[in-house]
Amino acid sequence: MLKNLLSNRIFIGILVLLICGVVSVYFLRTDIPEEPIKIYTPVEPMPKPKTEAPIGETERGGHVHEDGTWHEGAHEAHAPPAVPNTAPSGAATTPDFPSVDPNEDPVEAAYKRLEYIKNNPYAWGGVHSERATQLIAELMPPTLPRDEGHGEEVIFQILELIEQNDPRAAEVLIGHMCEGGTVGQPMDDGLDAIGPPAVPYILPYLERGVAEGGRIRAAVFYSLGRLGALYRDDLGGIVDHIIIPKLAVIAADEDAEFYRYPAQRRANEVLTQLGQ
Repeated sequence: MLKNLLSNRIFIGILVLLICGVVSVYFLRTDIPEEPIKIYTPVEPMPKPKTEAPIGETERGGHVHEDGTWHEGAHEAHAPPAVPNTAPSGAATTPDFPSVDPNEDPVEAAYKRLEYIKNNPYAWGGVHSERATQLIAELMPPTLPRDEGHGEEVIFQILELIEQNDPRAAEVLIGHMCEGGTVGQPMDDGLDAIGPPAVPYILPYLERGVAEGGRIRAAVFYSLGRLGALYRDDLGGIVDHIIIPKLAVIAADEDAEFYRYPAQRRANEVLTQLGQ
């Protein structure tokens, strides 16, 4: 029995060694191919094919754009038309201020400069538009909207007027902001774009408020502040000898009701904007 047990153990041991040998030989073989390595080459997208002009179309004036699209007609027909600055015959197209007598009163000289700017609105650019002439006639004098429909019509007319890029719009814009009850960022931007020619129409509202103690609209303060800062060189003495002194009168007055608060606060804000 013991002999049989030993024989079985020897047999089992030999069997285990034989299996291990076979497995080892299998894993040590070099002729078994490894898993292939996949190389992924990035593929660039195919270029968008350019649109070819239909046969015979190029002879009829068609053209192909750089992006491959084809259009009928000449290329110039698709370009936005250039709108040159135009002015009435004989009008100044660049500012040419008269010489100033150094002995002249600076306030009087400032008002002469203001008058020159008012009489030469196209010296700072812009387009003399016949459509603007029509719109100005329809919008002036400024009145309060009669109803919602009339108010919307006025807004659309004002927006169209601004698009005309005609400096004569300044009187209409400030008039409706102060008397017509229509205000908005496009109107502020329109006055800024017109530049110095807007000041002769804004300043009277400030002067009237100072002289009569009446209400001064916020648009007057902030428009003069922006224009004074943007065009200080062109406005010159108008800022130093007209605008700033009148703002200082309002800012120094202790009777808030006289100027209908917050005129004092607004005046101080503009004075700070102008470096005072």
